[in-house]
Amino acid sequence: MNRSGSVASAAIDFRNDLLGRNWPNDSEVVRFSRFSGSLDAAECIARAREARILLGVWSAARRAFVYPDFQFDRRGDLRPEVAELLTLLPKENDDAGWRSAFWLYSPHANLGGQTPAEVFESDPSRVLSVALDEFHGDPDTAW
Repeated sequence: MNRSGSVASAAIDFRNDLLGRNWPNDSEVVRFSRFSGSLDAAECIARAREARILLGVWSAARRAFVYPDFQFDRRGDLRPEVAELLTLLPKENDDAGWRSAFWLYSPHANLGGQTPAEVFESDPSRVLSVALDEFHGDPDTAW
């Protein structure tokens, strides 16, 4: 197998590992969160995802968007810093949310090898700072 095939295979394996965490779908998020309004629950969640208030990733197997757990607190409420984080992450070529999810669940050198998702729970400002530097900072500072 060539290098691009092994990279693609690794990405598929990583995606499948993340999907194995059984993240909640629209109806499950509505059940434990405070998403509400004049729209039905699914429409409310879809609009939050489109507005980049909530990160959803597409699960072909479930034929639905599912929502990574890092963005919810122990009560199931959406962490207020999620929307700010999502404005910092690249939006291009990420309609299915996987580019963001891969970044969030991959170990990061600027977080001591922890994943941004792990650190976000206890120190969201640190993750925001790393995302700002990585995606909006001066690219020449790494030299």
